[in-house]
Amino acid sequence: MNVPGFELWIPPKPDEVKEGVLTYEIVGTDAQFVQFPMSPGSKVNCVSGGMAYMSNNIKMAVKFGGFAKTFGRLAGGGSLMMVEYTNEGSDDGYIAMTPDYPGIIVPINMKETTNLCALRDSYLCSLVDASGQETEVGAGFNPANSILAACCSNFDFIVQTISKGEWAFLMAMGTVITKQLASDETILVDGDALLCFDTSVELDIQKVGGICAMCCAGEGFFHVKLTGPGKVWLQSMGIDKMRKLFPPQQHHVGSSGGDGNGDGDNDDGDWGDGGGGDGE
Repeated sequence: MNVPGFELWIPPKPDEVKEGVLTYEIVGTDAQFVQFPMSPGSKVNCVSGGMAYMSNNIKMAVKFGGFAKTFGRLAGGGSLMMVEYTNEGSDDGYIAMTPDYPGIIVPINMKETTNLCALRDSYLCSLVDASGQETEVGAGFNPANSILAACCSNFDFIVQTISKGEWAFLMAMGTVITKQLASDETILVDGDALLCFDTSVELDIQKVGGICAMCCAGEGFFHVKLTGPGKVWLQSMGIDKMRKLFPPQQHHVGSSGGDGNGDGDNDDGDWGDGGGGDGE
């Protein structure tokens, strides 16, 4: 990219489990799979419903993890139970995960980035390393510098926290870019474009401009102001931005029941007699 400091995000090269066998493989360009080769005894943690396919020697178990961890995971947009997949056989196996919406998978090396503040419900899965160290997924309040900033940043008031472990995999949409912020370096972003950032990054808000700009520019009243040091991951079409394009339809049940031609405009599952008549 021509602008200094920005990089088009490219999945980092994974470690090798064995010679020529990678820790993971991202398959596809959109609505991707992340596939893991699993040697005997290896483990992968995942949100419920994230598994796409696996070999026969992989066994599944659900983990509650205690009230505090479970509550934190739920508050952060995660599932009630964490699902652990283990290769309990004597031969190598495999497993693949996929997001629950048409997005891409962002692997993050947690050995280099120890603590992340992420968009709610962005965590997909993670590897359990050889020592048994797991990635911890919880919840926290928006780390803004003030209550006003937390409420008006257009970033979730309750965020997902991700820490420790080896490799963590997040769900994103569109194109992902990264920005490494130097100490005291500042960037203004749209809250819907944020995927995650290092916890060393400070979050605040800044007015988009004057009254006319705030009302007519389409950017809301405030930009999100991020100040380094730390790394920021941005996405071009976050799930919240996508949802705004397709607001839920409001279905009203009227007394007419349709247009009188029998085809009815009845979307609430009551197919009735089409025109509300009695068929006589």
